[in-house]
Amino acid sequence: MRKEIETLATWYIPVSIVAFIVSVLMTSTLAHEFGSVFGEGSPSSIIRLYFLPGITRLIGFADNLVVGIWLFLQVKRGDGRKALWFLFGLFAHLFAAIIYIGLTLFEQQKASNISLNQDAL
Repeated sequence: MRKEIETLATWYIPVSIVAFIVSVLMTSTLAHEFGSVFGEGSPSSIIRLYFLPGITRLIGFADNLVVGIWLFLQVKRGDGRKALWFLFGLFAHLFAAIIYIGLTLFEQQKASNISLNQDAL
C-alpha cells in the first residue's frame, strides 16, 4: 500500500503545483483583461474575459482528475466498482483517497484476523 500512496503523491504534488501556478497567472491575466474590456472593448478581450475563468477552473480540476485516475487504477487491481471510485475521487478529491486507503487497510486486517483464527483451529 505504501508504494501506491507514493505513486499518488508523485503525481498529485506536481500537478497541484502546476495547477496553482497556472491558475494564479491566468487570474492575473483575467484581471488585466477585465480592466481592458471597459477601456478598449475589443472582441478578443471580451472573448478572453469569458473563456479564461472556465480554463482556470479546468486546470484547477487537474488534481481531482489525478486522484480519480489513481483510485480507478487501484480498484482495477482489486475487486470493486471502478467507475464509482473514479467519480468519488473526481468529486471528493483526497477525502476519497483517504477513505479508500482506510477501507483497504481494514479489509487486509480483517482477512489477516480470519486467517489467524483458522490457523488456530
